[in-house]
Formats: sequence, structure tokens, C-alpha cells
Amino acid sequence: MSGSAGHSVTGATEALDRYLAEEGGGGARPPLRYLRRKPGRGLVAVFGPGDGGNIYTVKVDEQALLGSPDGTASAAVPAVQRFPVDPQLPHLDTVMSPAAHPDLADALAAAARRVCAVPPDGRLVGIAAEPVRYKPGDRCVIRYRLRFGDPPSAAGNGAVTTCTLVAKLYRETHEAQAATDLLARLHDEAAVAWTARPLGVVPGLPLALTEDLGSSRDRVPARSGLRVVHPGSEVAPEVIARAARALAELHTSGLQPADPTPRTGADEAGKAAKRAKLLAQHVPELAPVVRRVTDPLCATLTGLPGDTLRPAHGSYKSSQLLVRDGAVFLVDFDQFCLADPALDVGYFLAYLRPAGLWYRRTGRRAWFEAAAQTFRSAYADRLSERGESAETCAGIVQRAPVFEAALLLKIAARRVNRLHSPRPGEVAAVLAEVSRALALVEGPLALDEGRSRLVSG
Repeated sequence: MSGSAGHSVTGATEALDRYLAEEGGGGARPPLRYLRRKPGRGLVAVFGPGDGGNIYTVKVDEQALLGSPDGTASAAVPAVQRFPVDPQLPHLDTVMSPAAHPDLADALAAAARRVCAVPPDGRLVGIAAEPVRYKPGDRCVIRYRLRFGDPPSAAGNGAVTTCTLVAKLYRETHEAQAATDLLARLHDEAAVAWTARPLGVVPGLPLALTEDLGSSRDRVPARSGLRVVHPGSEVAPEVIARAARALAELHTSGLQPADPTPRTGADEAGKAAKRAKLLAQHVPELAPVVRRVTDPLCATLTGLPGDTLRPAHGSYKSSQLLVRDGAVFLVDFDQFCLADPALDVGYFLAYLRPAGLWYRRTGRRAWFEAAAQTFRSAYADRLSERGESAETCAGIVQRAPVFEAALLLKIAARRVNRLHSPRPGEVAAVLAEVSRALALVEGPLALDEGRSRLVSG
């Protein structure tokens, strides 16, 4: 990584240390959980939650990262925010303190009564909010824990019933409503069993409510797909197969997104070119390799057919799965769109690779190849069961490696953004996987010029 990027991470850490010292708490700095740098938008680092549950966001603007025109470092001071302070999510403080806002508490209680066995005369006696996933300035997923108490009796205090809900806070109300409408259509029109039941949008707030599918702390734990889909997991093959079948059901659901603008191969080519530029800047010694894989990738993406559009998840990977007692649920449909179904297939396969693959650890290649074949087979079988032709199934599987290669380039660029120091060997390993994926493209998709560039390299 370039020196400026590395220094920006150090600067964010030092800024938080100064902030904590000025607070006088004397506590240790929470661990770094999230780090993103995007062109024109600067760097955002999220620390925590730590032992005390606190979350801090440090923002470094783009000008400070680039330095002044004369090449000297900018004197701009990073901004530190303590959760739930977030000017770009102005309702965050409100939704994290529901007991202080009666209308919100009433809306949560009404939703809880729809999904939990709350006694008819039980009254709300307590409510707590816990952040689950937080993307500064964008969204926050929250778990609400509501306690309902029976009226006290002569025998003593009444029993307490606890109910949990999950909510996602957006910046705009229309975003929350669109997310709720989509889940409702998945349940009502597509009749799928692998999503959370929508419970509406809280009046006056961009807060979408759903049933809680569970957490790792439950008696029957619900775990993220990241904790299940990996080498060494006995249940990984079945979870991968279930995820593939659910995806095939989504692709054949006929649902249309609110925004009909398609996500095309040309769009993905544009993104790939930007990621390649970022890689070449931060790991200059790999610039020739980046160009060698990116040119044929962009050419092939641009040449993909535009008449294969289906409803697509848009960011399908293991982290978008929740696994509970053998069942697999899909979450986070914020990128739902019209696209070539091969996009979702390629997305999942790109992120299916275990981290050990970048370090050539024993067995990781064999595990990935077997897992990928499980996914492809289960997906094609379910498509066939849903009435798709053999030609359609084969075409999707044939195009998937192109998108897989594009998403691997995204992984390489993300790894550059997240690292504190240069690791060109790791990035080179990801780029090698891009070439490997492109080499799988056959037939009319394999552009002669692009293929010759790969081979000559």
C-alpha cells in the first residue's frame, strides 16, 4: 500500500487515542472493526464495540489523505464521533434510545405483539437497543429487546416475556419503505421461506422492522454464513447447497425491483477499471499484472448479452446468509436489482474462497473447488426444477466466471484498503485467481484478443 494510505490508518488510530485521553476514561482503545477508503469520500474507520460496548468512528477527509498541492502532509485533524452521534444518520440517536421516545416504543411494542406470544394484558416494562451492524453515514442494523410484564398477582411479581425484533435504519424513509415492500413481496408473491417477515416502517422514521431470525447467543443459535461456510465445517456443503437453491428461487421469482434500471456487464466493467486503477496506485509493482488481467476482463464484461435480466440479490455471499438449526436465510436485499443471474452466482463463488487460499495453505484449493461444484450443481438443479431450460442453466454457469473475476478484483482492491502495510504477495494471489476464473470462460464469451493477452502474460 502507498505510504499515504498507511499513514492515514495510523492517523485515525492516533486521533482516537487523543480523543479517549481527553475524555479521561482511561479505557483501552476498542479494536478496529471497519475500514474503508473511497475516492473523493476519504477514509472511515470504526473502532468497537470494545469491552465497554462503545463504538467510535474516525473520519479523515480526502484532502488530508492526498496532502497539499506542494506535496506536504495536510494539517487537517481527523474527526472523531462516539456512537450514536452521526450527522449523516440524524435519527440514529433516537432509534438507539427508544424508551425516551414514546411513539417509537409504542410502534415497537405493537410489532412485537404480532410475532411473539405476549399476554394480551402484558404491558411494556423495558426496552433496550443493541447495534448489530453499523455503516457510518449510511445504515445501522439494530436488535431491540422488549420486556413485557404480567400484572402483579397475590402470589408475587408477574411473569416477564421477552421479545426481540430487528430493525434497519436508513437515511431516507423511502429506502426503508422499499426494503419493507420487497420483503413483503418475497413472502406474499414469491412465497419463499428464507427471508425474515417484514413488520412495517415506524411512522415518522426511516426504520424498517422485521422479525428476529436469531443470534449466536440463542439456545438454538443463528450464525452468520461466514462462521459456517469454511473449511473444517461439517455442515458447509449442505449450507452451500441450500444457499444455491434459494438463489435459484429468487432468480425465478419474477419480482421486479422498484428501480427498473438494469445492472449490466458494462456497469461491472466500469467498476473493474476503477478498482484496477486503485490497485495499480497502491501496489505499483503489480501494475503490469493488473493491466494484463483487467483489459480482457473489461472487454468480456462489456461484450456480455443484455437480454438475460432477472431479479438479483446484487451482493450474494456467505455473509448475507443466516444459518439456524439447518435452515438457511437470506438477508440484506439493499442491492436488489435487475441483472444477469450469473452476477449473483459469480459473486458467491468469488467470496467462497477461503482466506488460506491466498497463502497456498494445504487443502484450501481442493475445498474451494468441491464447494464451488456443490453450489453450481445445486443451483442448476433447482433452476431446472423451476422450469428453466438446460440451455438457460448452462448459459448462466458459463457466464458466471466473468463476474467471478470482476468480484475477485473487488476483493483485491478491498484488501488494499483494509491493510496497514503492503502485502503484494497476497494481492498477487487474488489477481492470479482473476486469471484462473477468466480461463474458465468458454465459447463466444472468450474474446480472442483478451485470451491471447492472458496467455502471453
